[in-house]
Amino acid sequence: MGLRNKVQLIAYPNRMGKDLKELHQIMHEYLANAIGGVHILPIYPSNADGGFSPLTHKEVDPAYGTWKEVEDIAKQFDLCLDLTLNHISDESEEFKDYLAKGKRSKHADLFVDVDALGEITDADLAKIHIRKEKSPFREITFGDGTKGRVWCTFTEHQVDLNFRSPHTLALLEDYMQYMMDRGVKLFRLDAFGYVTKRIGTSCFLIEPETYNILSMFNHIAQSRGAAILPEVHDHFSYQQAIASRDMYAYGFALPVLVLHAFLQKNTYYLKNWLRICPTNQITVLDTHDGICFPDVEELLPKAEVDKVIADVSDRSGDPVLRGSAAHVGSVGAIYQLTCTYLDALYRNPKAYLAARAIQFFCPGIPQVYYQGLLFGENDHELYEKTGEKRDINRTFYSKADAEEMLQKIGPRRLISLMQFRSFYPAFEGRFNLHYSEKDSLWLSWTKGEFRTNLRVNLTTLECKVTYVDLASLEECELDLSLPEESRFSWPPASKPAL
Repeated sequence: MGLRNKVQLIAYPNRMGKDLKELHQIMHEYLANAIGGVHILPIYPSNADGGFSPLTHKEVDPAYGTWKEVEDIAKQFDLCLDLTLNHISDESEEFKDYLAKGKRSKHADLFVDVDALGEITDADLAKIHIRKEKSPFREITFGDGTKGRVWCTFTEHQVDLNFRSPHTLALLEDYMQYMMDRGVKLFRLDAFGYVTKRIGTSCFLIEPETYNILSMFNHIAQSRGAAILPEVHDHFSYQQAIASRDMYAYGFALPVLVLHAFLQKNTYYLKNWLRICPTNQITVLDTHDGICFPDVEELLPKAEVDKVIADVSDRSGDPVLRGSAAHVGSVGAIYQLTCTYLDALYRNPKAYLAARAIQFFCPGIPQVYYQGLLFGENDHELYEKTGEKRDINRTFYSKADAEEMLQKIGPRRLISLMQFRSFYPAFEGRFNLHYSEKDSLWLSWTKGEFRTNLRVNLTTLECKVTYVDLASLEECELDLSLPEESRFSWPPASKPAL
């Protein structure tokens, strides 16, 4: 059985409740009738990058619980877990054995031997797509005192895997089989775009290797009734290519397009995307990462992108930048803005709820990040404490704190909207984009006698969801009223481009 066409939650194992058991309790008590699945961010033992430097995918960090808690969640909800394709921790048994024994290690070909790649010129380095302001190579010392270099796209603790080796593919397949045995229905392929290493190229999303590798993992997943969701931020055509190959694609363009529509009161570019977006996609407004911009290249003109950046950056933390592997200290273009989606919308609950309604009416399966579920605001205190830019959107909530926030009117209205999206029959039918004025949006879904319409005015923030009642067959309206006033006025004042 495939994924249910219902809203999914995105949550850390320890930031909405202290562990997996408390997370499940919250989901069961407050969200059982609102979601069909959950993407739990890395549960594995890790030594860097907020859990994305796994020592293995076959263990659960004891601080979060055990596989039993994972399996209990999987029995109730479609479970998505991360499969970190690009790298493994330098504290993994495989890498420690490689350090100790060098080329004599049975794991030696798991890792990219940079020195065996031949000369790498500054021109080659300048092409390499990097994520951290550092060299992508790390020098290591083997047990016999000799030195070598491995590839580390992210931190020094995250050692890239060698996808030219059958050993790498066998290791990752073993991880997948183990996880599917424990109920995983969807694999988010983290950092997937960096696995293709070919000197003289960007070493990022190199075709056709990209799709050949994806096809292997898709076959493994589908053989057990599971699916894959490759995670990549780049030109939207890559998402279309992924979707065309019978995999789930990410609707990563949606967050910026929706923000632009609200901030500029202009739905033109959002409507253009709705006409061409894949239907087999997972949509988001917020994730554990920031608000990413590569995905709207050629969907939004640069001047319009700059307007969003200039506006939102006033309310966000330091941005995440792109740089050059040849000139490590260079300042690249803005890759992500670190900000909660609520803060991006001036903490205006009406605008935020309307944005969620738009997400839920778009084609695809919607995901809601835990911070967004709770109407969470920028966590400057955590950001300043850790120095990690994206922690501004990664608050730790105790179970009691999360439950208290879930009782507030904003999250309650959002949960009602999630319930409607997850269970109203029309969302299994046909999507329609209707004519509307520049500052408005009209979307609908129909299946047989059931139909639902969303009308949003971005100037007044009027958001109206109507539907045919399942029992009476009369037209009704969903209650999305928010009596409390926002601390910020709407519409926001226009700002100049960067």
